Amino acid sequence: MFKIHYKSPICYLLLQSDGKFLTQVDFCGENPDFSSDQSCELLKFATLELENYFSKKIKTFKTPLKIKGSTFEQKAYRALIQIPYGKLATYKEIAQAIHHPKAFRAVGNANSKNNIPIFIPCHRVVASNGLGGYNGGLEIKRFLLETEGIKL
Repeated sequence: MFKIHYKSPICYLLLQSDGKFLTQVDFCGENPDFSSDQSCELLKFATLELENYFSKKIKTFKTPLKIKGSTFEQKAYRALIQIPYGKLATYKEIAQAIHHPKAFRAVGNANSKNNIPIFIPCHRVVASNGLGGYNGGLEIKRFLLETEGIKL
C-alpha cells in the first residue's frame, strides 16, 4: 500500500494506492503526519493531475480508480464520473440516470461514502433545493465548485 499527502489549495489530501489504482482520498487537517508517506508512480501521476485540476489545466482525470461499494453505489459513482467539469446534477437526476428514480436519498448516502472524492466528483451533485452535503464539508464543496467556475 502506498500513500502520500498532497497540499491542495484548500487542505491536505491523503492519497492512497495499491500501486495500480487510486483507492482512497481523504481530507486531512493542516498538520498531517508525513512520516509514513511512500509514493509510487500512480500517486505521482494523481498528484500531477490534481495540480493541473486546481490550476484549471485539465477537466477530466485519467488516474485509474478502484471503485468500491455495493452494486448500487458503484453505479452511482460511475454516473458521477459522467458529470462534466463545471456542471451540476441533482441527487434525483443521478437516481434517474442509474434507473432507480426514487432512490435519490440512497444516491446521497452513496455520495457520503465516496472513497475517492474529487476524482469521483460527488461535489458536483446538489440537492434540488440547495447545496446538499459533502463529506469534506461545505466549505470544501463550495471551493471545488468555484474552482470549476460554478457559483451558488
